[in-house]
Amino acid sequence: MPRGKNTNVYLVCKECKMQNYTTRINKKTTTKLEHKKFCVKCKKSTEHASGSEIKHSS
Repeated sequence: MPRGKNTNVYLVCKECKMQNYTTRINKKTTTKLEHKKFCVKCKKSTEHASGSEIKHSS
């Protein structure tokens, strides 16, 4: 069954560049996604931006 136009991406901390969270976005309508989330490595809430696409092995 097709999954649609949504793509899984990592949310990356802007301070330490650690990939902490994953989310799904529609690449056609969303160019850049930013949220304030808790970073385990920094131990504080920091800005997280959408990073690289998650590659699935078939």
